[in-house]
Amino acid sequence: MDFVTLLRNFVGRTVEAVVPSSLFEGILTQVQATSIQIQEPGSIYGSGQLVTIPTSSLDYVRILV
Repeated sequence: MDFVTLLRNFVGRTVEAVVPSSLFEGILTQVQATSIQIQEPGSIYGSGQLVTIPTSSLDYVRILV
């Protein structure tokens, strides 16, 4: 089982995705062969945003309980 296949099991869960200079936290909405998408929550100042991250840029993904 590869990394992308493993991540597909966690679509709909809250995750933290770490890339070399950033941390993204939100709901994992999509996993493709070359990228993942995370829906970040909104704040007082605006609505959330959908973030697309290339899988080649990921350091790691933490699945939150």
